[in-house]
Amino acid sequence: MHWLFAVILWAFTLAHPVLAGPGHDHGHDHGAQSEIAAPEIPRLQSSSSDLELVATAEGHTLTIYLDRFATNEPVEGATIEVSGDSIPTVTASPVGEGVYEIEGEWLDHPGTYALIFMVSAGDTMDLLNGTLDILGPEAPKQDAANSWSDLLAQPMVWAIGGLAALFGFFFSFAFRPARLPGEPAAGAVPHSDTVAKQGSKAAAAVLVAIVSVLAQASDVHAGPGHDHGEPAATPTGGNAPRKLPDGTVFVPKNSQRLLRVRTTVTEITDAAEGRELIGVVISDPSASGHVQAPMDGQIELTDRGIAFVGQRVGRGEVLAMLSPTIPVADRGSLQQLTAEVEGKLRIAEQKLARLTRIAGVVAQREIEDTQTELEALREQQRVLAPKSAEKLKLTAPVAGVISIANVKAGQVVSARDTLFEIVDPQRLWVEAIGIGGHDEMKIQAAYAIDAEGHSIALSYVGRSPTLRQQSLPILFKVEDTHEALTIGSTLRVIMQGEKEARGIVLPQAAVVRALNGMAQVWVKVAPEKFEPITVTTIALDGSRVLVSKGLDAESRVVVEGSELINQIR
Repeated sequence: MHWLFAVILWAFTLAHPVLAGPGHDHGHDHGAQSEIAAPEIPRLQSSSSDLELVATAEGHTLTIYLDRFATNEPVEGATIEVSGDSIPTVTASPVGEGVYEIEGEWLDHPGTYALIFMVSAGDTMDLLNGTLDILGPEAPKQDAANSWSDLLAQPMVWAIGGLAALFGFFFSFAFRPARLPGEPAAGAVPHSDTVAKQGSKAAAAVLVAIVSVLAQASDVHAGPGHDHGEPAATPTGGNAPRKLPDGTVFVPKNSQRLLRVRTTVTEITDAAEGRELIGVVISDPSASGHVQAPMDGQIELTDRGIAFVGQRVGRGEVLAMLSPTIPVADRGSLQQLTAEVEGKLRIAEQKLARLTRIAGVVAQREIEDTQTELEALREQQRVLAPKSAEKLKLTAPVAGVISIANVKAGQVVSARDTLFEIVDPQRLWVEAIGIGGHDEMKIQAAYAIDAEGHSIALSYVGRSPTLRQQSLPILFKVEDTHEALTIGSTLRVIMQGEKEARGIVLPQAAVVRALNGMAQVWVKVAPEKFEPITVTTIALDGSRVLVSKGLDAESRVVVEGSELINQIR
C-alpha cells in the first residue's frame, strides 16, 4: 500500500503544472530573438502619370504626401480635396514640403474607407483614389493548453490517455508473479487477495502511464506576473525605413524627404564610349619657370624682403639679392691684375699730361691715342673693382605664384641651384599614361575626375612618340580649372572616341556598390519601396555613366540619395 501511494504521489507531482514563483522564470533561453511585426500605420498609395500620393492615418489625422511621379520631387502649393462614402469633402492644409493634413473623427473608427483625392497643382489636375484600411485594437492571444480545462477539452489528449491505459494493463499482466505447478500452497494467500493485489498494481501502472502522458502534453503554467522567459521580440513593422526579406527596402515618405530622394525615368539612347586612364596634373611649360643661381654667392634681402611660397609675382619682379663670393685663389689673381691695371693707368695719365703741354710740337694723333688708351684702362679698373660691393638681382622669369622657395637670408648657394619655382595655377596640363597603338586623332572629348568627384573638361595637346616605362604619355590642357586642382595630384582621365554604345545614361551618383562589390542602382517599384538592380556600366565623362546591361527603359531610378538608401539595413 505504501508503494502504491508513493507511485500515485510521484505521478501527480509530474502532472501538476509547474508554478513560477515571484521573480523567477523557468530557465528558457533569453538570448534567442524572434521577429514580431510592430503595429503598421494604416496607409494608402495611389499614383498617376504625373503625381504620386501616399496617405497615412495616425489618430484622427490623415497625413498626405504628394510628389511628382517621375522625379519624386515634393509638390508644394497644391490644393487637395478629400472625399469618400459617408465622408464629407475636406480640403487638406499644407504643413510641410509636399505634406498636407486633414482632421476627421471617422479616422478613429475601424473600417475600410474608399477615398477620392482631387489634386490641383499649378497646371496639373489629377484625380487619385485608394482604399484606407483602419484596423481595430488587436485582441490579446491566449496561451493554448494553459489549464486543465483546456487540456481535457482536446480530443487528442483522450486518445493518448486511452492508449496509455491499455499499455499499462498489458504491462502489469505481463509482469505478474508466477507459481510452479503442484507447488504446495502453504502460506499462500487466498485467491481473492491475490487478485486484489494484482488489480491494484495494474491500476497504479495505468494511472502512472495516463498522468505521464498528460504531464508531457500540458504546458508549464506560470504564476501571475511571470513568464517563461519567451524569446525577446524584435519589432519589424512600424513606419521606419527597413530592409525587407526579399532584398527590397521600405522607405516611408517622411524618410524620403529627409534623405532628399530623387528619381528619373530611364530611356535608352546612344552615347560615345569612354576610356579611362590615370593622369597627373603638371604645369603649363609656357607659364612656369625656375630661378637659379648664376654663380656662387650669398642670399641677401631686398627692400621688401625675400619672396615666399604662395606669393603672386609679376614677370621681372625682384625675388632676392645674390652677393657673389670669390675663391681665395681667384681673389689673388684679381688683386694682381688690378694692380697692373692701376699702374698702366697712372702711366697713361702722365703721358697724356706731357703731350698736352707740348701740343704744338707733337702730332694730334698721339694725343688722341693716349686718350683712348686711358679710357680703356679706366674701364678695366671699373670691371676689376671689388666684387663684394656688387649684388645680383634674382628676378621672376614669368608671372604667377611661387610654388617652391628654397632660400633664406644669409644662405650660401652654389651655381645652378634652383632657388624659386613659379607656376600659373590657371594654366595647367594633365599628363595621362596611355598605351601603344591608340589613335589620338579619334579622341573627340576628354574629361578629368579629381579626388572630390569634380568633372573637368580637357583638350587634347599631343602624345609623346617615345615609350616611357612601356607607356606613352598623352598631354591634355585643362580648359576649366578647378580650385581644388593641384599640381602633382592624380586624376582619372576619361577619353571619348568615335565609337558609340547603346544604353541608359545616368549620373555617376546613381550607381552604388552592393555588399558583394557589384555595381547596382536602386529602382523605385512602389511609392515607398525600392529594389536593387545589378548593372554593368561604361564611363562617359566623369559625371555620367552608361548602363549597358541590367536596367530596362521606363524605370524610375534613384539619382539622388541612392548612397543613403544603400545603407539601410
